[in-house]
Amino acid sequence: MADVSPAAEALLAAFDETQLAEMHAAASARIKRVRALHREDYGGCAECTHESSVPFPCATIRALNGQEQPT
Repeated sequence: MADVSPAAEALLAAFDETQLAEMHAAASARIKRVRALHREDYGGCAECTHESSVPFPCATIRALNGQEQPT
C-alpha cells in the first residue's frame, strides 16, 4: 500500500474487504457533513465565522483538502 506505515498496514489486514468498505463509506459521510458545515458564505466560512470573519477556505477545509496551513 502506498503511503501507509507498516503498523497501519498490519491494522488494515485485520479487516475484511466488506468491513473496510463500510468504514470508508462512514468516513466519507462524516467528511461530507463537515464540508457542508464549513461552506463558503459571502467569502467567509459559514461555520467558523461568528463574531469576526474567517476567510474561506478555513483551516478545516484546507486540512481536508490536504493543503498546508499558513504560518
